[in-house]
Amino acid sequence: MSKNLIIVIFCFLFLCCRGESNDCKNSYQKAKINLNKYYEDRSSSHLDSALYYANQLSACTEYKVRAVNLKITVYTLLKKYEMGCKYVDSLNVNDFSLPYQKTLYMKTFEGLSFEQRDDYTKRDACYKEIVAEIERYLNTNPLDKNAIADLFYTKLKYEEKKVVINEINLMQSQKKNDKEFFEALKETINAME
Repeated sequence: MSKNLIIVIFCFLFLCCRGESNDCKNSYQKAKINLNKYYEDRSSSHLDSALYYANQLSACTEYKVRAVNLKITVYTLLKKYEMGCKYVDSLNVNDFSLPYQKTLYMKTFEGLSFEQRDDYTKRDACYKEIVAEIERYLNTNPLDKNAIADLFYTKLKYEEKKVVINEINLMQSQKKNDKEFFEALKETINAME
């Protein structure tokens, strides 16, 4: 009798977990679909739907980082910077794929909020805090290409493009084995407005 009970419990847990995983996958897919629809027609109703489905992912541990990234993207596109800032503040550093990203997103939302109010001095101060945080991270992880890209994309928000390109050239001369990466980074930055 106890073997049967164990089998029944195992089957129940397996089906429950499987259902949760499918629910998580479906919510994630629906959030992405709505985000893509927004890019097609710029209707904010798609962003509201994407946010709804991203909120459903809060209980899905395997989708946590993706849900965080989705919600940050949606808050940014909706220009709900204060809500985005509060959301990021509520998160743990471990909810991000890289440790400096909580600061990056918090200060980006703050910077965008200051920019909305035409306060460029405070905006630039926020971006400089992000740069300092990324540079601290790069001191112990100097080969992290995502962090290097984040560093220069952030600098581009308050420095002239030619200054940023010169800084990339300087870093490239120090890391000669990553020529393709730095060339692609410069090309991307040159294409940005």
